[in-house]
Amino acid sequence: MRTKKFRPDDPAFARLTVAAVSLEFGTPELSLDLRRKGTKQIAFSRQVAMYLLQTVFDMTISRTAELFSRDRSTVTHALKVIEDSREDEVFNRKLIKVEDFLLTSSSLFGGAA
Repeated sequence: MRTKKFRPDDPAFARLTVAAVSLEFGTPELSLDLRRKGTKQIAFSRQVAMYLLQTVFDMTISRTAELFSRDRSTVTHALKVIEDSREDEVFNRKLIKVEDFLLTSSSLFGGAA
């Protein structure tokens, strides 16, 4: 039986990323189709997920925006916010933990990472 080879813009990567960020950052209500902004914690978790899609899966800004039903400028802003936040050692360790999980998970399933 052949396993499916996922493309970097596959929504499965976005769902996996949202689930991992949701667990690590304690935001169970985070989802791809959440239309409203939500709390600051949810908004920040969404920014983390957008950042990870870019850095781990090489997803385009346009595709990331489309999957989150957001504008491209929102994704660009998220990338800057998270990059600046990486200076915090605790946050950076959490981010690395999720990055490692996503890299390992995607490679097990024939992912692009």
